[in-house]
Amino acid sequence: MSEALYSILKHPQFPRDTVWWEEFFDPDDLILKEGESSRDLYLIVSGTVRVNMQVEVDDARTMQSGLVELTGGDTFGELNLYGQSERTASVVALSATEVIRIDGKALSAFMDAHPELGYRVLKHYFLLHAELLRSLNIKVSGLYATELRNVQED
Repeated sequence: MSEALYSILKHPQFPRDTVWWEEFFDPDDLILKEGESSRDLYLIVSGTVRVNMQVEVDDARTMQSGLVELTGGDTFGELNLYGQSERTASVVALSATEVIRIDGKALSAFMDAHPELGYRVLKHYFLLHAELLRSLNIKVSGLYATELRNVQED
C-alpha cells in the first residue's frame, strides 16, 4: 500500500482509536458483508482474506465467486471512500487476520485538509484501479469471444 496511507495513520491529527482501529479476525470470519452500507476502508496488516461476490447461477441457485485474495499491505473498501453505497462484495478471513479499519468519512476529510497526502493516496488508487480495469477488460473480451463462438456453433 501507498506510503501516504501509512503517513496519514501516523499523523497526530489522525488519531488511533478515534478515526482508525486495529481489528482481529479468525479464519472464516466475515469482515465485510456484501450489501452493507459503510464508508470504512480496511488495510490488511497480516493474514489473508478473500473477496467474494454473490452470483446468480440460475433462478434457484446462487454461489459465492472468489474474486481475489488479498494479503498484508493490501486494502479493500476504497470504492466507498467518496460516497456511501452498498458494498458490492463480501470479505472473509482465510487465516488469522489483523486489519486496520479506517473511518472513510474522517479519511476523506483529512485528505481534503492535507492535499499533499491525499493526492498521493488517490494517485495510488487511481493507478491500482487502472491496472485492474485493464485486466478486467481482457477477461471480459475473452468471455465475450467465447460466447460468440458458442452462439456461432449453435
